[in-house]
Amino acid sequence: MKIFSFLFLIPVLLFSQVTSTEFGNISTDIGLDLSYIKRELSMPYKSNRLNIAGNKYFYKEPSNATLILIEEETPINVVTNYNLLEQTFDVFDGSETLKLLPNKIKKVIFPDKEFVSIDNKFYEAIEVNDNFSLLADTYLEIYFPEYTPGIQDKPDPKYRKKNSVLLYYKDRFNYVERRKSFLISMFNKNVAKEINTFMKKNKISPRDNDELKSLFNEFHSSLNR
Repeated sequence: MKIFSFLFLIPVLLFSQVTSTEFGNISTDIGLDLSYIKRELSMPYKSNRLNIAGNKYFYKEPSNATLILIEEETPINVVTNYNLLEQTFDVFDGSETLKLLPNKIKKVIFPDKEFVSIDNKFYEAIEVNDNFSLLADTYLEIYFPEYTPGIQDKPDPKYRKKNSVLLYYKDRFNYVERRKSFLISMFNKNVAKEINTFMKKNKISPRDNDELKSLFNEFHSSLNR
């Protein structure tokens, strides 16, 4: 990760124009990087314009990120935010909304989070190594609040955040339930007792991503094929 630390410390002097957008007030002039992003790494699209209360993005404001490309060695700097409703990384160039193409981008690295592209979709990385990938899929669903017709006005639809954990292992996705018994069932039966002891000793909570990561790092060689 050290190689990317410098990229996040580069003063944002390349940004010279601030525009009011659906993302908030952001800089939109990023010179050569934006030109390359528009030409090679993204495409314009029409975002969902439904009148829905709530924030549909991963972060409150767009953030600096580094793109690690699939076919190029040079990282690219970008200001972006993850659209949880449409599951795209949105970039605003001052006139239109662009979405980053997951088939061109290997990773999107923020100072506090990392996203990876697998099978043409972005996932938040909990742990990615040569043996397995533990991923979070965070998204929004639309729901209508309850109301009493004739007494209350029909409310606008709202967002509800949902989160799933997936294990990508042997080129296949496996859904991970955040339950102790389910986690133990993902491994060979002959290590069930050992896993149970490990979880008790280390106070592993299935709700904690870092603790979940330590479990899979410890016993990945015993995962069910």
